[in-house]
Amino acid sequence: MQITERATKVVLAGLAVFAISGAAYLNYAANEENSAITEKPAADPSLGAPVKLKLTDADGKPFDLASLNGKPVAVFFGFTQCPDLCPMTMQKLASMRKRIGAPFNELHVLFVSLDPERDTPETLKSYFSAFPLPVTGLTGSAADIAGAAKQFDVFYETVRYSETYYAIDHTASIFLIDRDGKRAGEIGFGADDAEFQAKLEALVE
Repeated sequence: MQITERATKVVLAGLAVFAISGAAYLNYAANEENSAITEKPAADPSLGAPVKLKLTDADGKPFDLASLNGKPVAVFFGFTQCPDLCPMTMQKLASMRKRIGAPFNELHVLFVSLDPERDTPETLKSYFSAFPLPVTGLTGSAADIAGAAKQFDVFYETVRYSETYYAIDHTASIFLIDRDGKRAGEIGFGADDAEFQAKLEALVE
């Protein structure tokens, strides 16, 4: 196959464009990498925000978070018929109790039910009696629970499988409250043991 001068010029021009484009891309990639290194994550605006919780405990008595001022608190939203996330989270907390030791006993664990229809105070009391750590089960009206969940941006949604059976999809984080009753961060469901322990130890120290 004979290569003509015109074809050669076209090829050379194409190579020049390719070289210029490649250089531009490398410069862009370098800038992106430097940006990723120097960019700092935005601060969580919820940190330090005061928390107000007024619900009903497992004895059917009014509960006010203000009664725990001066004590560190961990809050989890779920429901007693949850098949996995809720019991797994409670077991993880029990494991952390053993790892952290005596300082963990400063922590007050609150479980806010997202299922007031089924999670009566009696149900909560029975449910948490089987767990190897103290947990205060809380319920209330749908409006009270919605207000509590909103403070932590907790998502929850009822998923019906039949007329009589339903489950609840929900945020599975543990929310931390410091001794002054203010937001102190959260522990995501996927956090590893090291992160889980470090955040709890910082809270109870």
